Amino acid sequence: MTHRAVRRQQGLSLWPLLVLIVILAALGAAGWWGWQQWQVLEKDRQGLGQQVETLRGELDRRDQERRQAEDRLRQQQQQLEARMARDREALADVRQGGQTLWLINEAEALASLAGQRLMLTGDAAAARRLLKAADDTLARLDDPDALPARQALANDMETLNGALQVDIQAMVLRLGALQSLVPELALPEREAPPRQAPTADQGSWWSRLLEQMPVTVSRHDGEVPVPLTETQAATVRLTLDASLQQARLALMQGRAKAYQQALDSANTTLDQWFRDDQGRVKQMRAALEELGGQQVNQALPEIGAGLDAIRQLKRDVLKRDGGEGGQ
Repeated sequence: MTHRAVRRQQGLSLWPLLVLIVILAALGAAGWWGWQQWQVLEKDRQGLGQQVETLRGELDRRDQERRQAEDRLRQQQQQLEARMARDREALADVRQGGQTLWLINEAEALASLAGQRLMLTGDAAAARRLLKAADDTLARLDDPDALPARQALANDMETLNGALQVDIQAMVLRLGALQSLVPELALPEREAPPRQAPTADQGSWWSRLLEQMPVTVSRHDGEVPVPLTETQAATVRLTLDASLQQARLALMQGRAKAYQQALDSANTTLDQWFRDDQGRVKQMRAALEELGGQQVNQALPEIGAGLDAIRQLKRDVLKRDGGEGGQ
C-alpha cells in the first residue's frame, strides 16, 4: 500500500510540470505565430506607405496639371476679352462711321501703298493702278464730300501719266541676266610682254654666267605683269558682279547718278582685266552701253496729294459723325 501511494504521489507531482511545459510550448508557438503575423503586417504597412507616397505624387502631379490648365484658361480668357474689346471698338467705329469709314480706310490704305510702291520700285504703272483702285473705292461712297479727294487722286494719276515712262523692270531683269554671265567670262589674265633681244653689253661674262644659272632674269619697261591666281580672278569677278548689283539697286530706287556710276565701274573692270576678243566680253560691253544710253534720270513724280485728301476726308467724317452722335 505504501509503494503504490508513493508512485501515485510521484505521478501527481509530474502533472504540473507537464502542464507547465505545455503552456510554455503554447506560449512559444503563439509568440512565433505572432512574430510572423507582425512581419506580414509590417510588410503590408510598408506597401501601404509606398502606395500612399505614390498617391501623393499622383495628386501633386494632377494638382500641377490643374494649375497649368487654369493658367492656360486664364490666358485664353484674357485673349478672348482683348478680342472682344477690339470687336467692340470696331463695332463702335461701324456705328460711328458705318460703311463710309470702312471704305475711306480702304481707300487710304490703297493710296498709301501706291506711294510706297513708287518710292521703293519706281513702278509708276503699278502705283497708278493702286490709285485707280482707291478712286473706285471712294466712288462707292456716293457722297459729295468725297469729290475733293477723288479730284486729288485724279491729279496724281495724271501726274503719273505725264511722267516719262521707262520700263524699269525690264532693265533690272537685264542687269540680272548680265550678272549670270559673269562666271562664264574667261579667266582674267595679263599678257606677258615680249622678251627683249640681248644687247651688246649683255654678252659679258656676267650675262653669260646668269644664263647658265637655273633662273630667268627679265627687264620690263613700266609695270611688271603679274599673273592672276584663282583667288584674284574670283575677286575680279566679284567686283564686276557687285557693280552690276549696285546698278540694279540704284535703278529700282530711282537714283540715276548712282546707276550711271555703277555702270561706269563695270565698264572699267572689263577694260582693266578682260580681253576684247572674248565673245562674252563684247556682249556685256554692248549691253552696258545700251543700258547706259537709256534715260533714267527723270525725277519720280509726287503723288501724296490724294493720300492727304483722303485723310482729311476721314477726319471730316469722324468729326461730323461724332457731332451728330453728341446731338
